[in-house]
Amino acid sequence: MIAMISSWDQTILFWIQAQLVNGILSPLMLLLSTLGNLGAVWIAAAIGLFCTKKYRRAGIAVFIALFFSLAVGNGLLKHLVMRARPCMDFPWLPMLVQLPAPNDFSFPSGHTFASFAAAAAMFRALPRWLGRLAFGLAAGIGVSRVYLCLHYPSDVRAAAVLGIGFGLLAWRLSAWAAAW
Repeated sequence: MIAMISSWDQTILFWIQAQLVNGILSPLMLLLSTLGNLGAVWIAAAIGLFCTKKYRRAGIAVFIALFFSLAVGNGLLKHLVMRARPCMDFPWLPMLVQLPAPNDFSFPSGHTFASFAAAAAMFRALPRWLGRLAFGLAAGIGVSRVYLCLHYPSDVRAAAVLGIGFGLLAWRLSAWAAAW
């Protein structure tokens, strides 16, 4: 099973590198990835939501979701799985960003985990179009991580699933936190 997933990951990664990487898409992918750095776009959204009485619970939910993504994704899973990044496994692939440290692991994608966790936490509270926009941004950030050869597709897929699950959990916990 692991061999099959690795084969799919490589096939998709090499196809993206051969067919999609170009001078038009690259600046957009760099921007999307940068928006996800340190969860900055989601922290800014959480602060904005928290400062609005109508959406305060959503802001709390996003903060809780981001905490989960940091603790579970970066704090636990990355160090348990210790999967090398594709740019380390295939050093001949061109890089548009600085190489990460060798001990900065690939699984799960922290950018994607945080993005989907935040989007899922916001989805229930915001108008439908804003929730869809948040999920669209989360998906764009996830795709950018594969495009930039920083994650395998399965790293991003797993992070999206984990993010949605922990984002929904954060939404439930936010009801308790908002009651304080």
